[in-house]
Amino acid sequence: MPSITFSTYAGVFDFQQVDPESGEEGLFIEDAAILKTLDGLSYDEEVFADFLFDGEDAGELEDAGISGGSLDFTFDSATGRLIGRTEYQLERALNPDQIAVLKNYTIGQWSDGIGANFFQERMRKGLAPQLLVADESAVQVEQRAH
Repeated sequence: MPSITFSTYAGVFDFQQVDPESGEEGLFIEDAAILKTLDGLSYDEEVFADFLFDGEDAGELEDAGISGGSLDFTFDSATGRLIGRTEYQLERALNPDQIAVLKNYTIGQWSDGIGANFFQERMRKGLAPQLLVADESAVQVEQRAH
């Protein structure tokens, strides 16, 4: 079955620490040893494809047979950073326009949908990864035919 994966580096905040200067909770974490503890973290209580057709551009994707779309994190030892990714299963390969629509949708879910819900949930546990994309070129796309 074909699939497509979108991935980018995650920012991680530790909500058990307080910034000594500002007094704000949630210090940005860059320590590779701490980031590595989040390797394999996953959020699959909601999948991105479940909300795919709520948007105005979704018509472009209706016949693509898209399913899945959990939020997973892996530690990249080469860069010392955490990578967030969302993988969808497809009935067939997507064309470039469909990829662009799905990429835009995924970025939106990362920052203001499922990803935001997950971030808020993780805040209570301390370490909270977040995928905020300022530049779409920072998002890697890999489509596989399987």
